[in-house]
Amino acid sequence: MKVPGETDIEVASVTLEAADGSDLTPSKAELLDGLGMRAPSLVLPGRYYSEFREAEDRRRITAYWQNFGFFDVEVAEPELEFDDAEKSVEIRWLIEENTRYRVAAVHLENAPQRYEDALRAKIPFDEGTRDIDVEAFRKARIDMHDHLRDEGFGHATVYSRTFVDRQDEALHWYYYVDAGPKTRVGDVAVEGNERVPDELIQARVGLERGDPYAYGDKEKREFDLLDAGAFASTFIATTADTTFIPPGDDPDTGGTLRPGQVDEDGNFVPRELPEEVDLEINVVEAPSRQIRVRGGVEADPWRLDTALSSRATLRDVFGPLHHMVLEGRLGYGWHWRGDTGEPAGVFGDALVRYIRPMLLSRLTDFRLTGRLRDELYPGFHMREVTAGPGIRSTVASGVFVDTDVVFRWGQQAGFGPFDEATREEHDLADDDIYVGGELQASLVWESRDNPVEALRGHLVALRTSLSPGAPGGAERWNRYLTLRPEARYFHPLTESTSIALRGDLGWALAGDDRGIPLGPRFFGGGSRGMRGFGRQRMSPYVPPCDTAGGLSCEGQPVGGLSIAETSIEARFLPEHEPYGAVGFFDMGGVGTGANPFERGMSAAAGLGLRLRLWYLPASIDAGYRIFRENEVQTPADNPFQVFFRIGEAF
Repeated sequence: MKVPGETDIEVASVTLEAADGSDLTPSKAELLDGLGMRAPSLVLPGRYYSEFREAEDRRRITAYWQNFGFFDVEVAEPELEFDDAEKSVEIRWLIEENTRYRVAAVHLENAPQRYEDALRAKIPFDEGTRDIDVEAFRKARIDMHDHLRDEGFGHATVYSRTFVDRQDEALHWYYYVDAGPKTRVGDVAVEGNERVPDELIQARVGLERGDPYAYGDKEKREFDLLDAGAFASTFIATTADTTFIPPGDDPDTGGTLRPGQVDEDGNFVPRELPEEVDLEINVVEAPSRQIRVRGGVEADPWRLDTALSSRATLRDVFGPLHHMVLEGRLGYGWHWRGDTGEPAGVFGDALVRYIRPMLLSRLTDFRLTGRLRDELYPGFHMREVTAGPGIRSTVASGVFVDTDVVFRWGQQAGFGPFDEATREEHDLADDDIYVGGELQASLVWESRDNPVEALRGHLVALRTSLSPGAPGGAERWNRYLTLRPEARYFHPLTESTSIALRGDLGWALAGDDRGIPLGPRFFGGGSRGMRGFGRQRMSPYVPPCDTAGGLSCEGQPVGGLSIAETSIEARFLPEHEPYGAVGFFDMGGVGTGANPFERGMSAAAGLGLRLRLWYLPASIDAGYRIFRENEVQTPADNPFQVFFRIGEAF
């Protein structure tokens, strides 16, 4: 089927050129993809020639140039070169830009005096500028009224109008501010709930009649409800006299003025608005019973792991907002290179957690956790049991504080034995079994756009744990303090590309004469760490190797008391495509003291492929270890590393 006027003639090429042969000012790439007639590309289908589309494209080109201030642009009828044999046409548009207009004046009308400077700072241009982008300038109004709404003007709207003076070749830009009064909460109602009573939902939201109402606070309260763990979605509808503007690149109208908002002299008339804003809390409760099962595979130059994990969430199991979470992971590991006789086999962990939101305050949630962990290391296992109470507090949107007090029992299975000099040099624990109390705390600020392969946002975290040592000389209670700061930052370059930075540091301090056990010690390397080493193999090794044979003869990794792992990645992850690619450079070190680089720096670089298929985000990274503890690597040092994983990057 053909639309009216469409032919069977394929469009072979479309070019945009200045009539006088000079360079065109605006970028042509975005426009060419949006024309009604275009040539095919790797990602966009081609179009057939049509006289109707020819006229539409002429108007599109004119409007595109006018958006950038060329209001007198002239677009001639296209030059068409037909190829009868190929049944194709080449289209050439000639454009005469003429004068680019200037901004003669910028007016901000009716702004609340206290906020006028803040609103002016959001205007992205000045008087006299010729670097015009009408669409971007118009959308500045959205930032303005969002600022006012967050400051408590719940009805605030800003309108944008542009008056074109063709005789003077100038623009006069007006922003009309309609802030309305400072708003407060009126009636509060709840809709959509079945298991959780209205009063608990209202208590979690924490807004009552007479409280100040601000849009940003409303958004935060929606996330506070989600963090309670009982709801799949939340939305607080209000009677605020505003219009929702979907985010994205859709053209902005500048705001629609209603009848009566312009008087007979052409002056702007603010709306008459009430102070009270009624709220309707809409919730969709999550399933009371939910089970998720995942499978995972991870491989590096030394080891292959497979694992199956599950999570069962029992919501409101002991009453409204009394949840239970059961988690388990069962895996099997093979050492397929080096000393293949190293202990392999089953590993995993299990968790049981009771959660009671709002036990202590509106945003302080209580939990009671028991955890069993069996971790497979190169040459040994670590087994731990921890149990104890804790709390989670929401400081702000995306900012959480966690605190737990736990009893810990741990066992180092197959670790060692080591002589006394080795234990003293590396501050190793005297006993393979350790027990004691531990205080754990963390502060996490999360704003990544994607938890698997982020392109923008950041994550900042500080994690710490303290075991105070043996009270009254109790046996097998080791003293230590761990600090683990981490930062990730993602700077987008385009919609599909980004620079990703990561810094992960750690210290185990304040050990006593019993040494520091395996749990708090640091091991680096692997597909999620420093990609110059296999998983958990960036570590001090003992005893030293005195025979040839490579890494397997170096003895056993014992972990360090300090670690640094840093990465920089150039990420190419096109939206809605099942593929992507990265280039990376990693640097790190593990030290036996407070300096993670005391034994030297290690570095690796390489390329990676990302397969973003359904629920199986797979990654393949191929790297080359450039340095190992300051020693330049050669092919004889086996510096080539290949990693495969399913799951999160950083």
